[in-house]
Amino acid sequence: MMKTDKEALRAYFKSLPVYTAAFNETIDAIVNSIGYFTEIKKGQIIKELNTENKDFWFLKDGFLKEMSGNTYMKEDFLFNLIPPNSIFVNEDTLFLDKRPQHYYVAYTDARIVQFSQENYEKILQDYPLVQLLYVAGTAEIQKNRRARLTMLRMSKTLDRVQWVREFRPDLYRYMDRITLAQFIGVSRASLYRAFEKIDKYQY
Repeated sequence: MMKTDKEALRAYFKSLPVYTAAFNETIDAIVNSIGYFTEIKKGQIIKELNTENKDFWFLKDGFLKEMSGNTYMKEDFLFNLIPPNSIFVNEDTLFLDKRPQHYYVAYTDARIVQFSQENYEKILQDYPLVQLLYVAGTAEIQKNRRARLTMLRMSKTLDRVQWVREFRPDLYRYMDRITLAQFIGVSRASLYRAFEKIDKYQY
């Protein structure tokens, strides 16, 4: 499986808007330096991303829920849903040296691959373009987050659902209704009422 992990990671970097052939040596160095992989079962919290962990991770297969702790309500809330072939990190730990405010839970069975910060620092010495690849990857994460925030400003529930269906079909096809309601920021009851208005009990 490690061979297919590497192929998927290489394909991810080549899919970034910034990619040109000039990045090939850097990408090879990254792919050849990836560490262990971990199989995560549905519902399992990813403990590999602990409070001290500043590594980068690649989600090869499956979906992850990025959850945010909520001190005012009984349940933590869904911050983001991460599809396969994505990178993710503990941003609070990596950038701010503080305890992470978010944590990750497997929405489905998943497979993640580790790229250690130590290897990143080593590669950076010989391949400075690795910085640009990392920035490009995190820019894609932020772009998706900003787009979701735009969706959350929509006043009608069905408009939000239509947005997910149109702009994030990779997520829409796999979300159950509870998760869809969390993702678009409405209650389950509001989502059900919206579907009832158009006699759409399945999606």
